[in-house]
Amino acid sequence: MKILNPIKLLSLFSILLGLSLGNTLLAQDQYKLAGKPELKVNGTSTIHDWEMTSAQAQGTAEMTLEGATLKNVKAASVTMKTQSIKSGTAKMDEIAYESLKASKHTDIVFTLTSFRTLDNNRAQATGNLTIAGTTKPVTFNVATSTKSGVVQLAGEANIKFTDFGIKPPTALLGTVKTGNELKLSFKANFQPVTSYSKN
Repeated sequence: MKILNPIKLLSLFSILLGLSLGNTLLAQDQYKLAGKPELKVNGTSTIHDWEMTSAQAQGTAEMTLEGATLKNVKAASVTMKTQSIKSGTAKMDEIAYESLKASKHTDIVFTLTSFRTLDNNRAQATGNLTIAGTTKPVTFNVATSTKSGVVQLAGEANIKFTDFGIKPPTALLGTVKTGNELKLSFKANFQPVTSYSKN
């Protein structure tokens, strides 16, 4: 039996250790949306500005971390129920759901198509956003951080009702009109899927 000399053995061990550390430093793992995300839609009207929020969504992502820094998101998808968005006023909710065709299109979905890191804690996430049955590309400016293995994301993007074939809602026989421009914002935590598999 051929025995490697100590120098060759040490070199082989160093290579294997380097490969192992490389896989650890750039770990690509599956993540799942955790806890209650903060999802907001802000808009204007001829009377006052308004806001609708939701804390209900489901999502998954495939992310790459280098140590405690998020380096890339290879894939991600988030789905929320259209009627989970609330304004705090029943009449406004009713008008919003009618405009969003909520009875027919029950979900609002975002599917990531590209993720571009700007620096250690800023990125741009572009994806297809589906609202009221219409899908359009949208880019979110995103702030990223990690804490105890959980990836924390916060982002915002500007869209228009008409981008999705929606006529800006009106009320009181058209005397109250909603502005066409909207700001979408979110805060969400993604936790490794492995933490969900423990019984």
